[in-house]
Amino acid sequence: MDWWKKALIGFVVFIAFIFLFNSVLMPWYVRHGSLVEVPSVIGMNFNDAVNKLDDADLEGLQGDVRYDETKPIGTILDQNPPAGQTVKGGRRIYLVVSGGETLYDVPNIVGRSVRESKFMLAQRNLELQEVETKPSAQYPPGIVISQVERPGLKVKKGTKIGVVVSTGMDVGDLKIPDLIGKNVEEAKKIILQNKFTIGKINFQPSTTVPVNAVIDQYPKSNTMAKENQRIDLFVNKVVKKEIPDEEEMEKPLEPEKEKIEKEEKPKHQEKEKKEEIKKEGKPKSSDKKDEKKTEKKTEKKKTEEPKSDEKGKGTDF
Repeated sequence: MDWWKKALIGFVVFIAFIFLFNSVLMPWYVRHGSLVEVPSVIGMNFNDAVNKLDDADLEGLQGDVRYDETKPIGTILDQNPPAGQTVKGGRRIYLVVSGGETLYDVPNIVGRSVRESKFMLAQRNLELQEVETKPSAQYPPGIVISQVERPGLKVKKGTKIGVVVSTGMDVGDLKIPDLIGKNVEEAKKIILQNKFTIGKINFQPSTTVPVNAVIDQYPKSNTMAKENQRIDLFVNKVVKKEIPDEEEMEKPLEPEKEKIEKEEKPKHQEKEKKEEIKKEGKPKSSDKKDEKKTEKKTEKKKTEEPKSDEKGKGTDF
């Protein structure tokens, strides 16, 4: 049971220590330094607010930035700790500063239609303002060619973004003739007769018009243009495969015949050689037999001659 008594005594001592720390030590420690009442700096300029807090032995620091259309940039909107609270000297006071009006990034609307540009700007609380219109060969009518405020620039709400809108190609008082279906040479003459300039001529196959006839043109027919306007033509030019004549058809066969003859000649020559060898072989065997016969005859003659000599000798006696 002794350990229960020890535990109870320790618990009572711990509770007494906490009570003394909160009620005696902490108040003494806080009162040991100089206590300062936090002044109100809301509505002041940031620099003025920092100077006022510094005079009160406090340190002013910038905290969050909050956009407020009604307050100029740099105005203090809030502070922490709040005004009237007593704190120790040197305490940091965090200040919420006004960022003024909300700023929006200008989007890139070059190459977009007027309608699409208005929609993009409206999403950012901005407006479209047509500064001027200008003819353009690159952009069709109603497309934004350029913009006054560069993309990425930060502007206020409701700012009007100036743009230059294309009116298309520069319209003149001359009507472009219809050249489709005409021979390319005839089309060139018509272009020059109407005070236009012959542009690029492109060749491509087509089954809708005859060969060397115009398939398409740019600018299109019946549109208005100025003098010396270039007109590009697209002309049908089918690449035909050349059909060889009868003589040319026969020419490639001649080398084939020569090849066949060359291949057949050695075969014929081999056959002829074999036949010659056979023919030559037969007489050679007969000649050998004849030679043998002649040899035998000569031998017989030689044997008969001494016999005759012996008979002659006998008669002499």
